[in-house]
Amino acid sequence: MTDIRLSEVVVDRDRFRVGPVDLEIRSGSATVLLGPSGAGKTSLLRGIAGFLPLRQGAVRVDGTAVEQSPPERRGFGFVPPGLGLFPHRRVRQNVSYPLDLRGTPNARARAQRWIEHFELSELAERYPPQLSSGQRQRVAMARALAGEPRALLWDEPLAALDVESRDVLLRLLRELIEAEGIPLLLVTHDPATAFALASNVVVLEEGRVRFQGAVTALPHAPLNRFMARFLGFENLFSREELLAAGDGPLPRALLGGAGPSGIVVPEDALSWTAASSGNNLAYITSVRWAPRGWILTLRQGALAFYVHSPSDSLHLRVGDAVRLDLDRTRLRPLTAEGAS
Repeated sequence: MTDIRLSEVVVDRDRFRVGPVDLEIRSGSATVLLGPSGAGKTSLLRGIAGFLPLRQGAVRVDGTAVEQSPPERRGFGFVPPGLGLFPHRRVRQNVSYPLDLRGTPNARARAQRWIEHFELSELAERYPPQLSSGQRQRVAMARALAGEPRALLWDEPLAALDVESRDVLLRLLRELIEAEGIPLLLVTHDPATAFALASNVVVLEEGRVRFQGAVTALPHAPLNRFMARFLGFENLFSREELLAAGDGPLPRALLGGAGPSGIVVPEDALSWTAASSGNNLAYITSVRWAPRGWILTLRQGALAFYVHSPSDSLHLRVGDAVRLDLDRTRLRPLTAEGAS
């Protein structure tokens, strides 16, 4: 069983700095480094793995500092975004590579265990270019684990996979964590991956930690504009926008609940019904289709709100009026930019 602890870790890459980061990754758990492209996730992962030097801080594995050790002596199984498979080696040879490199006795038998575990036996004599994306991901996982790592570090494992392959890989990762007790540190830009797999999450923006904690706490974390957009909230209004919207009841209500940078109106804070007259009228200005159903844009004066309508119940058209009601208890204030 392995525990990993990061203390005040800072990684520099060119002129970009990531950190400081304090993090504990326990055996049998998955931690996700989450953030948009350019947030510093991969740089931090490569710093932990030893492929980038740390500017400061310590990486300890079961209490032993490894930040001065070369990558091959840290005991991590590292899977890069491109997987790093050798195209000229068969699947079997790819999986056994870390064992062959160390001169491990019975390398073929040890590799076979992971080939069978990831259901690759029928593909063992093929070359990586002959495999699907999902199959290559399984080969990369098998190779990483064949070296008996103390932890698995994986950069964007679900990138470019179809829905079925994503589901398979997520299942395999969950089973791996539970059965082997190996800690997993995973990089992704997709919050859905974090919710499906991780117990803990670190959200990075421009190299800085914006949130760190249990994944179940992420939807309820304080929001700045970055976090709100990243988590998929669509109805965000700055204080300036609310002031410019006039003195109507809706702008006043939103301004009263706003934080330093404005307010988030979650979709469950809005309710609407068809209406031709009365108070709080808004007008449909666009209708578009999405997998979750129809998305409507409802405009009241200068404010536009996005709401979903079930696919089997849409009977409204652009230009129709609706009554728009607001549940003030569900509003989310926006903290100052740069706050977490």
